[in-house]
Amino acid sequence: MSEQYKRFTYARVARELADVAMGRKPADLVIRNGRLVNVVTARIQANTDMAVYKGFIALVGDASHIMTDENTEIIDAENRYLAPGLIDSHMHVESSMVDLRSFAAGVLAHGTTTICPDNHEMTNVLGLRAVELFKQSSEGIPLKVLTAMPVCVPSLPGMEDAGAVIGPREVRTGYEKGWAELQGEQMNFPGVVFGDPTVHDITGEGIRADRVLTGHYAGEDLNAGLNAFIASGLTSCHESTTSAGALRRAQLGMYVQQRYGSAWLDLPNLITAVTDNPGMDTRFFTLVTDDVTSATIRDEGHLIRVLRKAVSLGVNPVQAVQMVTINPAQLLEKSRWIGSLTPGRAADILLLDDLQTFNIHRVISDGVTVAKEGALSFDIPRYDYPEWALNTVHLSSLNPGDFSIPVDGSAPKTVRVMRIVPGMVFTKAETADIVPHAGELKADPSEDLAKIGMFYRHAGSDGIAHPKSLGFVSGTGMKPGAAYASTVSHDCHNLLVIGTDDAAMALAANTVIESKGGTAVVADNEVAGHMPLPLAGLMSLESIETAADQVNSVEDAMEQAGCVHESMEMTLSLLGLVVLGELHISNRGLVELKDGRPPRFVDLIVS
Repeated sequence: MSEQYKRFTYARVARELADVAMGRKPADLVIRNGRLVNVVTARIQANTDMAVYKGFIALVGDASHIMTDENTEIIDAENRYLAPGLIDSHMHVESSMVDLRSFAAGVLAHGTTTICPDNHEMTNVLGLRAVELFKQSSEGIPLKVLTAMPVCVPSLPGMEDAGAVIGPREVRTGYEKGWAELQGEQMNFPGVVFGDPTVHDITGEGIRADRVLTGHYAGEDLNAGLNAFIASGLTSCHESTTSAGALRRAQLGMYVQQRYGSAWLDLPNLITAVTDNPGMDTRFFTLVTDDVTSATIRDEGHLIRVLRKAVSLGVNPVQAVQMVTINPAQLLEKSRWIGSLTPGRAADILLLDDLQTFNIHRVISDGVTVAKEGALSFDIPRYDYPEWALNTVHLSSLNPGDFSIPVDGSAPKTVRVMRIVPGMVFTKAETADIVPHAGELKADPSEDLAKIGMFYRHAGSDGIAHPKSLGFVSGTGMKPGAAYASTVSHDCHNLLVIGTDDAAMALAANTVIESKGGTAVVADNEVAGHMPLPLAGLMSLESIETAADQVNSVEDAMEQAGCVHESMEMTLSLLGLVVLGELHISNRGLVELKDGRPPRFVDLIVS
């Protein structure tokens, strides 16, 4: 890290900020001739200067009296807009497929200065030590990292097996050690709503630790169920898929985290809750990414991409800026520190050319220029990860027979099928009739019917009663001789394999196993794309630029295999997330979640 970057505490510099504001002490940075995007009043203030000292804003207004010396940096904004750095209140670094250091290098240039990563992906693999490791790797970088304590490991206890179990004791440790600043998304909303004592004990730890509790309510009941969820202490939710659902959450005092990631593109369906209600107070509406790939970040930007999309959908630009600055800061109960360009706040400042394209001229974090014209100003060194974080795939090679689904008799069998919905996080539960062939149920690419398997891949497999399960999925478009395998399988992150041919599925699976984690695509019975992900089987140790090229190569291979939808690998990665409706798969079997009922196991073959 460049020696020019150092973060000070507010308590250390508060008195000196007064001296700077009064002209008694030189400022470290003075910005002149800007147009302030005042997110507090939702107004643009012309002819505005700023004075910064030790990473905090000392003055906003007329800086003509501010003392300077040979060490003071003077920036002429040249009438550009001055806006706060962007805050992503819900996201997962792991979805970018690079580690935190490479992620920071990628997003800072796009104006993101604060993130709230829920690293439950790593934690499902490595347990509580992943939270400590994540915190350690965040030290000394110019990106504010407010880690969210994972609380759903596994996402649905008793319905799947992950690499670890996080309970109330581990959650309490994460808070006491200072590894987590808020609670991660509580995905087990059925457990909250139906009164699971362990789930409420975990929530209780967050309440006692005075942490903000973020949520994940994927239920359709917007009356009793949603009220029960919010009344239990959950303050925000990124799972709204309709404007009615978004509006109802805001009406009940829950922050709406409108999602626009690489694959989950909910924002256009949600934002009409704002645009159809002019004059409505929108302080409870925020914008988040949730899951974005390195390719999306490199080619389109990070949270700035979501901001641009909101404005293109008709949101007032200043109102949209509030949704990525002051609103999330208030959600996080951190608005005394971040979220606005006002005295005493962190000097996280964007110089913008306009409020339509939001072209970023300069990014300042803690009073230091970290990026100009889309390029990072200095390198962020790599982190030296321990071996236990790089060797997490404990699974022997597979063979085609491991994907066989034997049945008795030759009569057609009616099977349950997961139909994917590209661009959405849920599936549709359907059925299909399959005629057995040589005593087995096989995939049928002519009917867009592929096999799916989930294989336990973590340490300690000897104690796992159900090391694998198999089923069927539709909507992939996979051709004959095609397969996909990945250790990125939310949130258990077991080995997920999908394909139309058992031999192709084994080839894809073994390619991933041999690289100690990653994603592999087989087309025409040959490996067409492969991205090694050695860190927890989830992340590359390469730069975001290199990882972006690898993601694109995987997506090209997916298209070659017949999967034509964008970011298809992200959609497939959710087929193991059993807290989503309507039908998903874990290593223990098929899990159904629908009709407002608690989740349950269902048989592959319908009686």
